[in-house]
Amino acid sequence: MEADRRHPVMARMMTPIRSYIANGTDTLYHEAQLDPALDYILQVQRGDDLFFSAVVYAQDEDGLSYMVGHLIDEDMVFEQAQGRQLARIHIGANRAQNAANWIELGGRNPFVLTRQYFPEPVTAVDAGKYRPATMNIAATAEQPAPAVFTAEQLCAGLDRIIAFLDESLDSALGISTFVSLNMIAFEREGSSPTRIGADGQLITDGSYDEHSPEELAEMVDSKVIANNLPGPGIGYMGAMYTLADDEAILIEGKQVACRYWSAQILTRFLEAGDYRHFPVAINDRQVDFDDDGSFRIYASAKDPGVRNWMSTQGYRRGQIVVRSLLAQEDFEPALSVVKIADIPDRDRRSAT
Repeated sequence: MEADRRHPVMARMMTPIRSYIANGTDTLYHEAQLDPALDYILQVQRGDDLFFSAVVYAQDEDGLSYMVGHLIDEDMVFEQAQGRQLARIHIGANRAQNAANWIELGGRNPFVLTRQYFPEPVTAVDAGKYRPATMNIAATAEQPAPAVFTAEQLCAGLDRIIAFLDESLDSALGISTFVSLNMIAFEREGSSPTRIGADGQLITDGSYDEHSPEELAEMVDSKVIANNLPGPGIGYMGAMYTLADDEAILIEGKQVACRYWSAQILTRFLEAGDYRHFPVAINDRQVDFDDDGSFRIYASAKDPGVRNWMSTQGYRRGQIVVRSLLAQEDFEPALSVVKIADIPDRDRRSAT
């Protein structure tokens, strides 16, 4: 409500009790609102993350969000200081002379969003097990101190909150409805997960049962995908599920070369599960693989004693998302629902 684009602050967006449209359990998100007429320096002292990115998003004249520019860690120029990586990122309409790192700035209501992925949920970061990045952002030209906060500014801020809530709700419900076209349930076959590519574009490959790619493209408002703020180098796939007490979701596939991947249970409104108290996600650092790199992950209300388990928190209906970072080939594990009694012994923890 009180964001000052002349004096931005890198503020944490999501926390264990604040979710936004399928946020990752292992990811720290920070954002700052920017003025397209100004130039900024974002200083980053990198922590213990597996992946770091900074993206400038903005809106076009129709209110559609898009990526103006971005940098991921492998494309950044870092300096070394006391065992830490340091980067200065220039954010502006044009690249400053001698700027080692630059992200373009433009569009309406722009903001910069950073992502830091870790080997465990961010509760481990909060507990001090991993160091987060230290970040600071400021305009390159000195800006006057803010004036006294007025009633008009308060009203404008409240209007921005209402607009944000409306956009967020529309996007979450829209993409939830679209994902629900692809339902996994016991004895249901042929459904293809909804997929969003690393470029943030919806993938319609003709593998849906009831609708052609053209029909699917017409069903979904472009804002549904764009306003979900897809990130560079991140691929997504997911589906809706229905589950009985004696059933489990099965995610099975084979490891691929990538920076990171994870599977995560969401509510039917794309809300991240309660990862403070339940193992609602699992990543490739935590998965117990077979010798050939294959894996099987089960998700159910209670732990059936398997090697790789996620909790649904008892939700009979919800969503599942699989995200991958910088995958060198398509990562598309199969999703299905099985009876817990039918889980083979090789996947149970007692198996040798």
